[in-house]
Amino acid sequence: MKKWMIPGIGAAAVVLVIAVVVLTSGGKADTGTPAGVTAAYLDAMKSGDYAKAYQYAGQEFDKEAYKNSAGFQKNVLAETYAQMEYEIGGEEIQDNKATVEVTVRNANYMELLDQAIYETLKQGGDDAYTEQVYLENLKKAEKKEETVLVNYRLEEGEWVFDGSNSLLQAAMLGYLRMPE
Repeated sequence: MKKWMIPGIGAAAVVLVIAVVVLTSGGKADTGTPAGVTAAYLDAMKSGDYAKAYQYAGQEFDKEAYKNSAGFQKNVLAETYAQMEYEIGGEEIQDNKATVEVTVRNANYMELLDQAIYETLKQGGDDAYTEQVYLENLKKAEKKEETVLVNYRLEEGEWVFDGSNSLLQAAMLGYLRMPE
């Protein structure tokens, strides 16, 4: 390799690193808007920071209930949320109410869980086996796409969920529309 090529590669690497830093740090959601809160909520769910997600939703996270829930349940939900993809669409604000359109893509949690439990019962397995089957199937599962509206209200200067937004919750786990 010629000596003059190495500085060019070094400069290209520096430019690439700067671009990555700018793009990733600039991607942080602006939680002063309903669309920003939606993105921050979904990012927190994807990363497993449920306490933070509940904060964005204006709800109380029950740490004790989470601590006492089954490890199997925590693991499969965490993996399911982690592989979720989403796109924030339009945002409409009227006075102290707002809606945000969001498109979510994910595997159908209920379908995969049913398959894993069925296989476990057939094989005489335990929770660890069910989790293993679930996670293997999750990797291969087709993601379903759903578009929902997330409702917000302005509360003490902050945008919080208005109601449970159960359609968003179902879309996040891929089972907004169950197979017939």
